[in-house]
Amino acid sequence: MIKAPDQNNRRRNYFIKKKFQASFILKFCLLLILACLIMSSLALLLTKKTATTSFENLRFTVMSTSDFILPVLASSSIIAIVLVSIATITILLYISHRIFGPLYRLEKDITEIGKGNLTVEVHLRQNDEFKGLSEIVNGMVKSIKNPLSSSQAKIKELEQEIGGIKSFLRSKGTPESEIENKIGGIEKKIGQIKNSLSYFRVSPMLLFLLLFSAATASAAIVSENQFSDGNDWLSVNSLYCTIFFKDSVDLAMVNKKIDTYKIDYGLTEKPPRAGDETGDEIAYKFDLIFFKVQEILDMRPKDLRLNVRIYKGQDDLNRVYVGIFDQDNKFIAYYVFKINTLFASEEKISANVLAHEIAHCVIDHYFSVIPPTKVAEMIAQYADVHIRD
Repeated sequence: MIKAPDQNNRRRNYFIKKKFQASFILKFCLLLILACLIMSSLALLLTKKTATTSFENLRFTVMSTSDFILPVLASSSIIAIVLVSIATITILLYISHRIFGPLYRLEKDITEIGKGNLTVEVHLRQNDEFKGLSEIVNGMVKSIKNPLSSSQAKIKELEQEIGGIKSFLRSKGTPESEIENKIGGIEKKIGQIKNSLSYFRVSPMLLFLLLFSAATASAAIVSENQFSDGNDWLSVNSLYCTIFFKDSVDLAMVNKKIDTYKIDYGLTEKPPRAGDETGDEIAYKFDLIFFKVQEILDMRPKDLRLNVRIYKGQDDLNRVYVGIFDQDNKFIAYYVFKINTLFASEEKISANVLAHEIAHCVIDHYFSVIPPTKVAEMIAQYADVHIRD
């Protein structure tokens, strides 16, 4: 950490921003001189047509008042200008020192922070201005520094997760080449994070994105392998979704339960149909719900695509939920952002259920920062209620 300068020895040089301070003082003194000249000129002008009598060397003299007061006015103005200018320069130096001193300190420290030095702490004197700004800067640095200080532990956690994923894939008989193909990119990102942290000159946003992408990829691979149960899935692609049906799922029943009556009401554009098979009809209904939800919420995230897994019954859905969150499931369907997957069951599926969960997907991808859970839930319920309006 950079040591704070001694309070008794700091900034004895009052000319910190010399050019600006000199210009400011010069302009103020010129205004003072101009004011004296204007006052003197007005005094001479107003007394020009009047006369004044005086005794000089025992002689009675009559002269114009303006001529009489000119020497006195000139000498007094010069003395006043000199004295007031000295006082003005002293006061302005003191005042500007309390302003430009802190600004100079802030400028230097913020430059260091911009270079990635998060050990900087802004220290200002007790009577300096901008103490509130210095506290804001220190708070900002602290809010950035605290997450970074735990980054090494996060990296170790990621490495442990990758080790667990490799062990899991090997236990499933996955070839080493395929494991390397899936895991290599994540390990490369972790290496990039380590390299950045070794110099401690890393953008906090870059670090967050790298950590988040690595964690997301890890979770996605685990989910893909843990819940796929081999090859007993039927998949159908639509404009927005890749839908996986467990082999025990009755597609005709799923198609029947997803009732899209009046959902297309008010839509200026409808999704294309891929074919006439039952799976194609279900895919079309998913896209139709996607269109309507985005229309209702007026949210249209770019390049949005969703994975959907449909199980036979609620028990299967509960088992998957426990595997992901390690806690009991209370929902008839749910969307998991970290693996971008919607989970539903043939038993409980409906157009309104899908509208609710698809709304969660749209919300999470639309905002740069995911909104609070209660806010997102309220918006999703709005889409659910108005899906047939």
